[in-house]
Amino acid sequence: MKATIEVTRGSYGFGHDWCLLVSTEKQQQRFYLGQDSKFCNRVLGMEPSEVVFRIGTREIDNGTRGNKVLAKFICDRLGINGRNINKIEPWGLCAQ
Repeated sequence: MKATIEVTRGSYGFGHDWCLLVSTEKQQQRFYLGQDSKFCNRVLGMEPSEVVFRIGTREIDNGTRGNKVLAKFICDRLGINGRNINKIEPWGLCAQ
């Protein structure tokens, strides 16, 4: 399973919106996670600074190594894997 985070600028000019892109050989899924800080607090149950500490980097821009590490961390924390991604709704992980 491969996973990345698509990072876009938030709609209000601050923060960032995240989408989790997960793919296997047979399927792809895209999950809208919502605003970065809200997702960390509400879904992961952690402060954003703790997430940064756990993944070991603040650099999570699209295409970076930290982006993949963050995606793996989210998948591990929430129990997302190649066998269950088709059972989760695209908005099922959203913090909005």
